[in-house]
Amino acid sequence: MLQVSQFLPAAVSFLLTFAGIKVILKVFPKLGLLDKPGDYGLTRKPVPYSAGIIFFIVFLICTLIFVDITKPIAGVIFAGLLVTTVSFLDDRFKLSPFLRLFVQFLAGVIVVLAGVKIQLINTPFGTPLMLDSFQFKFFTETIWILSGIAIVIWLILMMNVMNWLDGIPGLSSGISAIAQISIFILSMQQFHVVDQSALIIISSVLAASCVAFLIFDFSPPKLLMGDSGSMFLGFMLGALSIISGGKFATALLIMGFPVLDAFWVILKRILRGKSPMSGDLSHFHHKLLNVGLSARKALIFNFAICAVFAAIALLLGTTKGKAIALLSVFLIMGIAGVVVWLLTKRNQRV
Repeated sequence: MLQVSQFLPAAVSFLLTFAGIKVILKVFPKLGLLDKPGDYGLTRKPVPYSAGIIFFIVFLICTLIFVDITKPIAGVIFAGLLVTTVSFLDDRFKLSPFLRLFVQFLAGVIVVLAGVKIQLINTPFGTPLMLDSFQFKFFTETIWILSGIAIVIWLILMMNVMNWLDGIPGLSSGISAIAQISIFILSMQQFHVVDQSALIIISSVLAASCVAFLIFDFSPPKLLMGDSGSMFLGFMLGALSIISGGKFATALLIMGFPVLDAFWVILKRILRGKSPMSGDLSHFHHKLLNVGLSARKALIFNFAICAVFAAIALLLGTTKGKAIALLSVFLIMGIAGVVVWLLTKRNQRV
């Protein structure tokens, strides 16, 4: 049974985030840390930008207070600091996408060298995919090569998917809150199998921080998180899903819709001869706006999809069940894509 003390880190996180945002709303305009809505054809007034640094600050404070700092946790903190710092600089100076990708790769390597591992990935066919076959020593740490490659790719994927979700204010913070709440619940369920204390605390801290941010981030936004926030949130979702027992399949199912959208957009960019790292307005959430949905309705639609699959991920304990659920993500996204395409054609005729 949950105790009051287990909610203390979340409560502290919520209050720190809320207070930090109040400071940001007053200080960032004086420092010129504002977005440029005119660059995107928007007529609203500029709002504080890069406000997502509050996520890392609150995470760091709460982790130092409430969590025992092991080597893997220290690695996550250091990598998170790197991602947040470079993302903040990118918000201001538009760094090279190749530099950003290298930093994401480096963050993944730091996590691997800190001792985070994936021994195996369960498959629907019964035979797990083993990732501990090839290894080498890095000082006192044994590094599994295949595991390391999988972790780096997974973290890069989560960072970029969460960043692309930030096309509508509130989308990244809302979906991150849902995902972290799911990891919190799953960690509580697995506590009798392996000690999940750090994961329980950190996921609750991040969920509470995202909820507090969403109050100001929900359309119409009073501030924007920027890459400083979305990249960090993506990194933390990826990192927590592979620490302490592994929740890879759960995170993949929760993020299935955005991940498939990301792969589809990248494929279209490549087929059109564009760089897969170039930005555009072709993501699914952008298309929802194009067919006439308000930003709030588009947010609610995406939150509902994410929440449904989060519930499925928590209820389905078997890998085969989650694989079937993931296939249903393909089906739902295909149906949604057809509906959006038909509505777009209708609007063009009108």
